[in-house]
Amino acid sequence: MSGKKNGRKRKRVPMDMRTRGRKKKRAVAKIDYLTNMPPKILLRILSHVPMKSFLDLYQTHPQLRRLMRSHASTICNFTILERFPFEAWKFEAKDVQGWLTPTAGLICGKPRKDTGLVVPGLQLQLYEPGPHFLFFLEKQVLQFDSEGKVIGDMMAAIQKFMNELNKETPVVYGGQDYPCWVWLREMVWYHGVPS
Repeated sequence: MSGKKNGRKRKRVPMDMRTRGRKKKRAVAKIDYLTNMPPKILLRILSHVPMKSFLDLYQTHPQLRRLMRSHASTICNFTILERFPFEAWKFEAKDVQGWLTPTAGLICGKPRKDTGLVVPGLQLQLYEPGPHFLFFLEKQVLQFDSEGKVIGDMMAAIQKFMNELNKETPVVYGGQDYPCWVWLREMVWYHGVPS
């Protein structure tokens, strides 16, 4: 014979049959798509998320927490400009310390002086930089008619919102009520939990 054994080709056998039924496990690289996404795209995605979900996202992943904390103003500004452009124009929103903040003279509520606050002076105002202007817009405190005029009493609606934003609730500890400052869920992701 001239170097060929029996003149037959060898039949190919599938891999799992050659290893007697045991498949070899291949090492699959686990890719974390969240951390590999460019921050600009992630910021645009976050601008479409409602503010009530920010705390859940903030607690999801350490890198997402750092991104939301360091780019909070960018997220809120994108959201205001994309979802509330008329309101931003109406309230003359300008960039103040990196935040879109209403500068129209009618956006100020009276500070609450009727309660003894645990942390006096910690009350938020709409004209101050921070995420509370976005929260104000998402709550749709003011309604506008087709001509762009406010429906109802604007100052009363703003004052009611400010009272809700800066409310104080009692906390029971050791059988006694202690006044305690509690942020709304929509604010905790940015301001944190007060001590």
